[in-house]
Amino acid sequence: MRLVDASMEVTMESTHLRYDPAARFDVAFRDVEYRRVGDRALLAHVYEPQGPGPFPMLIDIHGGGWNRFDRLRDKPVDAMLATHGIFIASLDFRLNGEAPHPAAMQDINYAIRWFKVHAADFNARPEGMGGLGFSSGGHQILMAGMRPTYPTYVAEDGPAGVDASLSYVICSGCGYDLITAMTERAPTEPHDHDFFHLYDYFGRVGGVKSESPQHILESGETIARPAVLLLQAGGDVLPGFTTDKAVKFAQTYADGGGYIDLVIFPGAPHIFINPGLVERSEAMDRGLSAVRSYIANQLAYMAAPHSK
Repeated sequence: MRLVDASMEVTMESTHLRYDPAARFDVAFRDVEYRRVGDRALLAHVYEPQGPGPFPMLIDIHGGGWNRFDRLRDKPVDAMLATHGIFIASLDFRLNGEAPHPAAMQDINYAIRWFKVHAADFNARPEGMGGLGFSSGGHQILMAGMRPTYPTYVAEDGPAGVDASLSYVICSGCGYDLITAMTERAPTEPHDHDFFHLYDYFGRVGGVKSESPQHILESGETIARPAVLLLQAGGDVLPGFTTDKAVKFAQTYADGGGYIDLVIFPGAPHIFINPGLVERSEAMDRGLSAVRSYIANQLAYMAAPHSK
C-alpha cells in the first residue's frame, strides 16, 4: 500500500498502450447496445477519440446507491479522460428495483467481455482494459475486477473466448464494508443515503457479506488482484465508505499481494470529483489529475514492465 499520488517512474517505450494526459483529441459520442435481456436493451454511452489509435479502453460504472441514475451520470469525467486518448464505455445496467442481484454484476461482466471482443469496431485495443467507478459504481467495478470469472457474475450467453479481467481499477467513494453500510446510518447525510435496502437486494446478512469487498478479502476467497487506485474523500461520513475503512481495505489488499494506491483528499465529501455534480475544488482538480496520471502510468508499465 502507498499513501501517495500514484506515481511510477516508467518510460513509455511502446505506443500500443499509450495514454498521454498532455494530448488532445476530438471525441465522438454515441450510444451502443451491448446486451439485450428480454425486451430490455442495455446501452453504453461511448466516447471515441478521433485519431490514429487504436486506443486503450476503460469501462465506467456510475454510482447511485445501486438503484439510481444512468450511463450519462459521469459524462464530464468520461469526456475529459477521452480527450487525452482513451476509449470509454459508460454502462447502463439493471438496477436494484429493475432486477435482483446479481443482474447488475452479470451486465457489467458481460459488457467488459463484449467490448473486448468488439474493440476493433471502436478503434480500440482490448489489452490493458481498465475500470472506473464512483460511489456504488466504485464498489461494483472493484467487485468486477476482483471476480472476473465468478460463476454468478458470468452470464452463460456472454461472449465466448474472452474473460472479464481488468488490468487496473479506479474507485472514488467506494463502499468497502457493506455490513457497516447496511446497519448504520450516516449522522449528517440525508435519508436517501441510507443503505438498509442492501439487506433485501443482496440477500439478507449472508448475501451482503458475500458482496462486501473487505469481507471477501478476509474470507480467503481466491480473487484476481488488479492494480487499484482508491480516491478517498477524507470527509466522507457514509458508514462503510469512510477513510478508516479505506485504509483497512488497502492494507488487507496489499497484504494479499495486490498493488494498491490510496490517495486521501482532506475534508472532501463523498462526491467530490465529478464536474457538473459538485462545485470545482482543489480536491476535484487533484483527483482528476491523479486519475489521468494513474491511467498513463499503469499503461506505460504494462507496455514496458520493469524498464529503467
